[in-house]
Amino acid sequence: MRYRGEGIPHFATDPDICTFFEVALGVEWIDDIDKTKANATSDTAFSRHLREALEYLLRERPVTAKQWGQLNHVFFYEDDRLYAYLQDLYDYFYGDRQEPPEAPDPEAPPPAWYWE
Repeated sequence: MRYRGEGIPHFATDPDICTFFEVALGVEWIDDIDKTKANATSDTAFSRHLREALEYLLRERPVTAKQWGQLNHVFFYEDDRLYAYLQDLYDYFYGDRQEPPEAPDPEAPPPAWYWE
């Protein structure tokens, strides 16, 4: 069964949060994440919801790397790599990180153990 954002705060109730995780962090747009910073840091409900969702993900780590790949087709293959990216994204949006985080290479083949 495909993962559909269960457990991510505001995912089911705020369509903009759903779109952010599925599209902005999806394979076709993740390399342009810098274009979403102004919206992510604005004084809006979306910005507050996004910050809460990212803080929850970083605190609880409820999503596996495999589930993440099912959600938006961006494969980190390891939970630690996924959460390192999310921490860098959080720091870019809300901290002092100057450059957006680097997404995994979509052309990189999965490790052999990944599909086991």
